[in-house]
Order: sequence, then structure tokens, then C-alpha cells
Amino acid sequence: MDERNTMYDYLKWRGDLTFDQDPFNEVDNLILAQLAYVDYEEIVPETRENAVPISEVSRKYWEIHTEEEIRKRESFVKLSPFLLKPVAGSRRFEKTRLCGYVNYVSKRAEAQMSATQFELEDGTIYIAFRGTDETIVGWKEDFNLSFMPRTEGQRLAVEYMLNNFSDTSLRLRVGGHSKGGNFAVFASSFSGTEVRDQILKVYSNDAPGFREEIVAKPEYEQVMAMTVNIIPQDSVIGRLLNAGRDAIVVKSSKKGIMQHDALSWEIQGNHFIPARRSSDSLYLEKVLSGWLENVDDESRKFFVEQIFGVLQTLGADTMKDVRQITVKELGEAIQVIRGIPKEQQEEMAGVLKKLVASGSRAFYEEMEHKEGLLPDVFKKLSSIKERIGESRLAAEAARIGVQAASGPRLPEKPDTEELQEKTTAPAAGQPAAGIDPLELAKSLLDLGISIKGGESDDNDGEDPQ
Repeated sequence: MDERNTMYDYLKWRGDLTFDQDPFNEVDNLILAQLAYVDYEEIVPETRENAVPISEVSRKYWEIHTEEEIRKRESFVKLSPFLLKPVAGSRRFEKTRLCGYVNYVSKRAEAQMSATQFELEDGTIYIAFRGTDETIVGWKEDFNLSFMPRTEGQRLAVEYMLNNFSDTSLRLRVGGHSKGGNFAVFASSFSGTEVRDQILKVYSNDAPGFREEIVAKPEYEQVMAMTVNIIPQDSVIGRLLNAGRDAIVVKSSKKGIMQHDALSWEIQGNHFIPARRSSDSLYLEKVLSGWLENVDDESRKFFVEQIFGVLQTLGADTMKDVRQITVKELGEAIQVIRGIPKEQQEEMAGVLKKLVASGSRAFYEEMEHKEGLLPDVFKKLSSIKERIGESRLAAEAARIGVQAASGPRLPEKPDTEELQEKTTAPAAGQPAAGIDPLELAKSLLDLGISIKGGESDDNDGEDPQ
């Protein structure tokens, strides 16, 4: 099997296996957690009595939406609906029924909570909490986790579990991706013994953690004992705050923060391909943990309120709106910041300084404890700096070489040090002494850099961003 296989390939190659033949596994969990991102409005009912077969859900959804419409969306989870057809068409999930769909978004309460129930053929129910969507409200609630003992979304997740399962004797699995995983753990912990006793397993897929006062509670410890925590190798979101016990680290086909896209996680058989956490992920966890330790709740709250207050002033309701902010609007945002009282500006600056200081401490710790091995981010920055330097040298040398080609050619060839010293242009109309155009061309080829229209073009195949 191709090691780059993802959920779609899993459904293709193993979708014919029933849960009797191959019990529920970590990949099944992620598929259902990803399907929580689908908008089931007017398709899936809130009550369990009227559960809808997944084949019917898929049919109705694609009657309402087109593939073109879905692909035009800018959310990183926009492709989730495309899982519906292969899931519904698989022997493994064909008898799955959906119910219990709710979608609550409140600007006033700064809360976003959505959940869906999947009744599986093995007699269990998987409750999937949706992660952060495109709304600014949803993203702000993620930040609120850093200073609030309990967010409104977490409260609603607990309420959802109590309303649906406090008087049942079912077998439950609870999970979610991103903030949905956080809600799954929180709701499982604090919905009471009656609900908790029905839970077989909890799945947290690259989800942010919790404040220390939550982690210290015995209910949380009980749920941690049955929680599967999964993160990609470059995880950032999944290591925010206290993210619980050791995680299963999995391979992703993407890089950096884009590994948060669970559709990129690579699968072999009925499990994810294991990997080791990257140095970047470990470094960023140290930076953010150090920052949070040195910034009190009031400062965290103030910082978050100011940042999102600026976005609200600009009329941004979704992350798409943020990405479309113009230079003019950015200037207006700066004026908004300058308009707040001086002492508040200083407070914002102080919070940012602590973030920088935390980064510096983490950097030197990496240097000390890893015998000089730098996180990948610093290695890449160093490489970029070197390549930029080479590009500038090559571009300048090419310009000098062109002038030299039109003037008298001197017999002596420059050595490397002499070439590097030629970083300033000769006087207008004067030939550049000591530059052999043929030798120059050879030097440029050795550098692996070509010159197009007077600009350097890095052709090593890497993205210098």
C-alpha cells in the first residue's frame, strides 16, 4: 500500500470490512470527526428518534450543494463533504445513521459549538464535535481558552451530552478535531458519572489542551485514562496549553501549520503511519508555554480583546474576510490601535515583549540541550539568508559582467574573494576591471542561480518562504 494513503484510500481499500471483521479504530474516528465539519442543516434532525441513513444524508446534501461551490470555499476543512459519498458507499459505514445535529454560533456569547451523532453498525454511537470553523467567533473562542476557566462552547458541549445521554445506557465514543477534540474531552469529563460510565473511548485529534485547574480535576484524569490523543509531526494547535498525556504522532503529507488539515494524515492499513515530532513543533510548544507562564489572565484577555476588537472594527466576520483586508484597511487598523489609551498600548507592547523573550529562552535552551542543533525553522531561515546573499551577489555580478562584455576585456581572472568584493557598480560608462564574463557565467551556474530580467531566480526547487 502506498505510504501516502489518506482517508479516501482507507475507504477504498478497507471500506468493505465490517466492524465485526475489523473493530472500530483510530482512522474510523478521524473520518467521523472530519464529517462533523459538514453543514447538515435541514438534513440531519436533532432528535435520535428520526435518525437518517448516511446514504440519504449524502444524497440530500449533494442535491443542495455542488462540487464547484464546495471547492470555491476558502476554509481548510472545505473538502470534508467529499468524504460523504465514499463513506456512504462503503460496506463499513453503509448502515450508519445520523442524528443529534446542532449548530450554535453566538457573537454575543463568543461561542461556536456543533455536534453530530453517528449510530454505527456495531451498536455504538460516535459523538463528533466540530472544530473551529471559518467564523471569527470560533477563532476567538480558541484564544479565550487561554484565560477563561470554561468557555461558552465548552459549557454547551456539556449541556449537549447531558440532554442526549443522561438517561440512556448506550455505548459511546466521543471525539473531534481541533477545538472539537477539546470539547470532546471537556464534555466527557464534566457531564457527570451517568454519562461518563457509557463512554468507551474519547478521541482528541490535534486539539488544544486545558488550563491547569482543569487538568488537576479528578474527572479529567478519569477521562484521560480512556483518551486517545493524536497529533501530526509539526503540530502547533494540538500542543497549546496542557494537551494531556503523550500523543500518538502521525505522518502528514503537508508541512508546518498546514498539517492541522487531518485529510493530509497518512494511513497504512487500519492505523496512521507513526512519525516523530519535528523540532519546530517542540520549539513552538516551549515558546508558547513560556509565554503563558509569564502573562497573567488579565493580560491574556486584554491582548485577545484588542486583537479581535480591531478585526471587528474592520467588519471581519470570517477568516476569509481577514485574508481580504486591504492595505488601506490595515492602515485603519493601525490607527485604531494608536487611538487606544497610551497605557493600554504599552500593555500590548509588554505582552508582545514577553512572547519574544519566551522565544529567546526557548532558542537558547535548544542550543544548550541539543548540543547546538537548531529547530528546523532556524535552519531554514539561515539557509534563506545565505541564498538571498548569493542571489544578490549573483545579480550584481551579472550586471557588472554585462558592462564588462561591452568594454575591453582584461586578461586576469579574479579569484573568489575578488568577485565577492565587486558588490558596487562602476562609474557610468566605465568597464568593470577584473571581471571575465565567461568566468562569471560559470560562477553563476555553480551557484545554481539564473538571472531573468535583472532579478535572481532560485531554481533549487524549494520554496524560500
